[in-house]
Amino acid sequence: MDEVTQLLSFFLSFLFGFGFHILTKWHFKISETYSTIMKYFTTILFVLDIVLLYIYFMYHLNDGVIHIYFLFFVAFGFVVFDILQKHVKLHFFLPSKVAKLFRR
Repeated sequence: MDEVTQLLSFFLSFLFGFGFHILTKWHFKISETYSTIMKYFTTILFVLDIVLLYIYFMYHLNDGVIHIYFLFFVAFGFVVFDILQKHVKLHFFLPSKVAKLFRR
């Protein structure tokens, strides 16, 4: 894999971590009203969909090569967005409808 493709894969993985954090918050906010069995079922489907979406993106970007350090960048993006959400006022950066999802 050449350097440009690898850097794009790092960047996509980092941004995917941001998106994963947003979708996870949204999923858990929606599933609060479900029964316990339905929570487990929807969470399994959610994780399966997220994994398939990541594989799909990587397949089109670098022929489906997924290294462990790409997954580290997904986790790093997830953690960075969590820290940003707690310490930075995101309503300046996010549209108001998206920012309403993260209000407590």
